[in-house]
Amino acid sequence: MSDNDNFTLKNSHEITRKLNLIFKKNSLITVSFDEGKLFFISTLLDIDTKKKKIHLDIAPDEKINEKLRAANNILFETKVAGIHVYFTLPKVSKQFFKKNTTFIFDFPTELIWLERRLFYRVKTPVQNTPTCQFTLKKSASNQSRLLTLLNFELYDISLTGFSFTVNPNTFDPDIFLGIQTIDDCTITLPEGNSFSLDVEIKNHHPLKASAPEKHQIIGLKFPTLTSAYEAQIQRYLFSIERSRI
Repeated sequence: MSDNDNFTLKNSHEITRKLNLIFKKNSLITVSFDEGKLFFISTLLDIDTKKKKIHLDIAPDEKINEKLRAANNILFETKVAGIHVYFTLPKVSKQFFKKNTTFIFDFPTELIWLERRLFYRVKTPVQNTPTCQFTLKKSASNQSRLLTLLNFELYDISLTGFSFTVNPNTFDPDIFLGIQTIDDCTITLPEGNSFSLDVEIKNHHPLKASAPEKHQIIGLKFPTLTSAYEAQIQRYLFSIERSRI
């Protein structure tokens, strides 16, 4: 059983119940498409449980609406009582309901209901791997030494932090010893999304206990994460899980 089985709902009755809850709570929904390049905020206007249809409020920008009509693979993201909810739909079914003010979609066949306790680190894929970039400042003999710009591929990532590996044959991992924080670390996710923030170094250990002299893992924590950065990471985590279903 894969990790996503813990929070992916596939039962139609359960999905209907969750959609009704989103509707009753009047939860704001982020609708994104075109690989996340286009998005708008909306709400559910109606749930048709007999026909298995959801009615979504249109965007205020008609250009966005026109592009959504032709879009494929549309992502819906929302929160219900602090629980993150995600589902994707292939396309708009219809656009008519009370004078064309609503997009109509079929019910999703799968819905991710991700409670905070289920957040975990996801190992990044081999291709299109996210990266982190930073300059490392370390004091030596009461003098600050600014190192060149460093760039590493992420080994895993979550809403609480990330890690990367260091090959001792190409870079000395001991340079991180004694350093507690890294300022202005830039995380770059696939599709060109990036953000910068301060991170804390929390652990430093071998990738494999049986080979302590080889690749090392540097684990880092996000002390604070804005809602915008959290949304970017959530979207990326969801895209990984969706690709592994």
